Amino acid sequence: MTKNVLFYARYSTDRQNEVSIETQIELGKTFVADRGWKLVETYADSAISGTSFTSRPGIQQLLAHVKRERIDVVLCVTVDRLSRDVEHSSKILKELNYHDTAIWTVQAGQEISHIELHMRSTLSHELVEQIRYRTREGMKTAARKGTATTRLSYGYRLGQQRDANGDRIKGLREIDPAQAEIVRWIFEQYANGVSPAVIADNLNARRVPAPEKKYWRDDTIRGDGKRRSGILHNELYVGRIVWNKQNYRKNPETERRTARLNDKSEWIVTEVPSMRIVSDELWARVKERQLTTLENFSRTTTNRLNRTHRPSYLLSGMLECAECSGSYAIMAKERYGCSNHKSKLPVDGLGGACCSNQKTILRKNLEDRVLSCLPAAFFGMGVFDDVAGQARRNLAAFVKNEPDERQRISGELKAAELEQRQIIQQISNRAAEGRPRLAALDDMLDQLEERRAGLEARLKQAPAEEDFEEKIKKLKAEVSPEAVELILNSAFYYMREHADSETKQPFINIVRQFIQKVVIGKTPGHQPASLEVHGRIASILAAMEAATIMEKRFEALKQHDYLEKMRAGELDTEQKQKKLLDAYAEELSVKRLEWSNIQVSVVAGAGFEPAAFRL
Repeated sequence: MTKNVLFYARYSTDRQNEVSIETQIELGKTFVADRGWKLVETYADSAISGTSFTSRPGIQQLLAHVKRERIDVVLCVTVDRLSRDVEHSSKILKELNYHDTAIWTVQAGQEISHIELHMRSTLSHELVEQIRYRTREGMKTAARKGTATTRLSYGYRLGQQRDANGDRIKGLREIDPAQAEIVRWIFEQYANGVSPAVIADNLNARRVPAPEKKYWRDDTIRGDGKRRSGILHNELYVGRIVWNKQNYRKNPETERRTARLNDKSEWIVTEVPSMRIVSDELWARVKERQLTTLENFSRTTTNRLNRTHRPSYLLSGMLECAECSGSYAIMAKERYGCSNHKSKLPVDGLGGACCSNQKTILRKNLEDRVLSCLPAAFFGMGVFDDVAGQARRNLAAFVKNEPDERQRISGELKAAELEQRQIIQQISNRAAEGRPRLAALDDMLDQLEERRAGLEARLKQAPAEEDFEEKIKKLKAEVSPEAVELILNSAFYYMREHADSETKQPFINIVRQFIQKVVIGKTPGHQPASLEVHGRIASILAAMEAATIMEKRFEALKQHDYLEKMRAGELDTEQKQKKLLDAYAEELSVKRLEWSNIQVSVVAGAGFEPAAFRL
């Protein structure tokens, strides 16, 4: 008697392929045709585990079909294709029994009884558990040996070491230089105060390939502190493998894996110094900032993110009134003023009187007068010379190690030729075995031939290798202390005037390392407010010649003025640019005469008196 048949096929993981499905379907069709049955429909689930049920669309569609049409047989190659879970097998059996549908397998060649189905599903379930156990034990051994246990972390690639037979040794990894630079850059940015969201946006804008998904996300970088996931928590970057931090359980309702932390006594920790990408000093800076952010986040009972907000302006929270010691804050129109004077409340430090300091100052003017001293401090510390020297050394090492263009192209050409020979060998092997020729291999061979021809053409046109000494001479001319000073001043200008709050955060951190506070005092009439700066910068400037300080301040301010005019389009010709630069030079020569008699005045060894600097 003819039977209506539904066939079901499944393969478990993405390590298998569609061929597994096709093979199962062919077996099913042959089985049905041999018995003269009617194959009504075929359903399949690809790369989905047999321990799942609701997340398998194929099995759900098959059961829905049984409900709407008379089906005599549900056929599969083996019982474990239907399910590897005891509970799910029982559920499927109940559904099919209710609609008088039998379960057949190609392997058995007959109907599967209830007891056989239960026994086989129990054995399959036990097999899955045994595989899990053996897999974890193998991963534990690999972790203790310092080899890769699962997927590669960002910053690493598969090692290419070979055994005596020429086969790649599995489990080995090595640092990917390009990705390692990105990892170090991420750590530096975060340590300097940049948020993970801004870091991710920057990487996406630069079109840096993300680790897994198409785009970088802030949680890829930030991760989870408790589970120690994410780039900023990955201890492999400091040469340490930490395995078995968590285990996964499948939620029986959602069928999704959920992570649970293991006790620290169960962790497997192995030192692998060869895998280090980040220095201990940089790692410690990142951990310090994470702890600070966590403390700020957990210390408030309202909106926890409020405590992690960054300063709105460069000098926010650092301004103090000289009369009442109260704070100076933005009053209106970008202008700072004393908060106690504005509120007109009695001040204990003034014997109950109100603060009479009504002097206000524009934010831009205040920042100009205070921050223009930073280049002078950097000059006094030798920062420009140190940075230029380090940059020259780094670039010289890069130039020395960087392969010549002809060498690089030759290397690519050899790699292409090697790949060609390997594909030709594969084609020859298939022919010798009597297997059909694959068009995909022919296409790859054609593409490699085009690539090889292109590389040969580029090799002929490549310039001769430049003399190493000549390269170093050019580097010394291009990377000078003056060039570094110019770049830093330009960066300061951009950070102050045009960067968003996230981007300027590293600059704010630098300012706060040098300046502890700025005391603002009243002056007669319309004279600018007096400023007294306290902090590390005062000690640095106290050891310098006053004329040198004033000259560096002048150069910084004029460079900012020049950049502002360029941005506004006022210097659209070389003649206008030269005229303005000549005017700066003339003004500087006059100022030098005025500054020759200025003396530095230090206040109690903790700051300097700006009036002596005419701030």
